[in-house]
Amino acid sequence: MNELSVSVVIPTLNRDEFLYDSINDMLNQDYTNYEIIVVDQSDNTNAKVEELVKKHPYKIRYYNNVGFKGLPQARNFGWQNAKNEIVLYIDDDIRAEKDFIQNHTYGFKNQEVGVAGGKVIEQGMGSGKNVGRFNPWTFKLTTEFSNQSTQIVDHVKGCNFSIKKHILENINGFDEQISIGAALYEELEMMLRVKNSHYKVLFNADASLHHLVAIDGGCRVKDIPKYMKGLAHNRSLIISRYLKFYHKPIVYGRLLLLGLSYSKTAKSLKPFFATIEGIKLGRVAGKLPVKCGQYKLVK
Repeated sequence: MNELSVSVVIPTLNRDEFLYDSINDMLNQDYTNYEIIVVDQSDNTNAKVEELVKKHPYKIRYYNNVGFKGLPQARNFGWQNAKNEIVLYIDDDIRAEKDFIQNHTYGFKNQEVGVAGGKVIEQGMGSGKNVGRFNPWTFKLTTEFSNQSTQIVDHVKGCNFSIKKHILENINGFDEQISIGAALYEELEMMLRVKNSHYKVLFNADASLHHLVAIDGGCRVKDIPKYMKGLAHNRSLIISRYLKFYHKPIVYGRLLLLGLSYSKTAKSLKPFFATIEGIKLGRVAGKLPVKCGQYKLVK
């Protein structure tokens, strides 16, 4: 059986040491038919990564000074410049074994599968039975991504998933309106569009990695009002675009209560007002088409 061709895309922002180890793990794969694309949004060039590129010029493409900061933008840049048929997204703070890419490709033996996500081992990650579920009545995402059971799910974790490139082309990639704040729910929104296109999302427990959850860099947002504005905006966009009218009163009410709880903890109304602002902006954005920039450099 011929190997599927894979483009491993690593979006990164200010995670020099973590990134180096993540790339090395990808270089040490048993798989052969793949490339590595690093989309670096950091202000400075990563000298250690440049050394890796010099050693492996036919395996790694390193893009820095890309002119944007945002996870959906970086993901779109990655797939638009990918040469291969499967696009595999990982975070810049992961460690993986040598069979990682190989195990990801097994999920696509089923032609109905459009997205394959893998097991994630990280501190606090649960391993219950209900992995990758999305409840539209509560907007609750059941994660449990250290589960051992391969199954069809609603969504998978953004640090470890792969998707057929032609599907990304057909659905117009990732919605860059979801780059506000910590870019929460950007992979969920994309996977809902994949499911609406009649493809399945597979959780493949064998495609496992360790997520180190670096405390700085990446999409981390420490300003609570800013965090709540982004969360409310992105959640509201999905509510507006995908949920039924009878779900909306409940999920919006729960979102407002979440804003109140953050305000109570902070002893300030700023998180609550930020939540309201985010809801308003998200409802508007949800009525707009998916926004996907044009970043293609590779012919």
